Amino acid sequence: MPESGAAAGSGAHRIRRLRWFDIPAVAALDAEIFGPDAWSTEYYWAAVATPGQSFVVIEASAGAAGGDAPGSDATQRQAGPVPASWDPGAILGFAGLGISGPQADVLTLAAHPAARGRGIGRALLTHLLDAAREAGCEVIHLDVRSDNTAAHGLYTAHGFTELDRRPGYYTGADAVVMRAFL
Repeated sequence: MPESGAAAGSGAHRIRRLRWFDIPAVAALDAEIFGPDAWSTEYYWAAVATPGQSFVVIEASAGAAGGDAPGSDATQRQAGPVPASWDPGAILGFAGLGISGPQADVLTLAAHPAARGRGIGRALLTHLLDAAREAGCEVIHLDVRSDNTAAHGLYTAHGFTELDRRPGYYTGADAVVMRAFL
């Protein structure tokens, strides 16, 4: 997946490929957000090594417009300001995409609790959708907790519709299986 960045308000962000040294921080954030349903550090190591799967993080940048390295093929994404106290490089969220032929799956997508409501999830989802389109995918699927209304709104706004349910898939909630055509 290509990297992207955007400056917005007093904060800025940059989407980049997840690197090996990000795994402990991402796994800790995953545990904070998803609790008993979180992926372990070992699972992330296996997932990032799996062919057809790619992961990105969205990080705070120093506030420079774009935040991209010279010569990058980045595209601009908008997200609202993040807490000014966050250091450049702080992970604001993460996402994963699996591609298999003409189909893609959102493997995971999360924004740091302190960065929610600032467009972080929207920027990550847009990035994944663009990557799936660029890979020639025709359809994309995801699972979301039945009680996560904010995520349902985000996904519905991006063309996802409910396809099915998996009872008891998450701790204390069903999984809603959603699909969007690209």
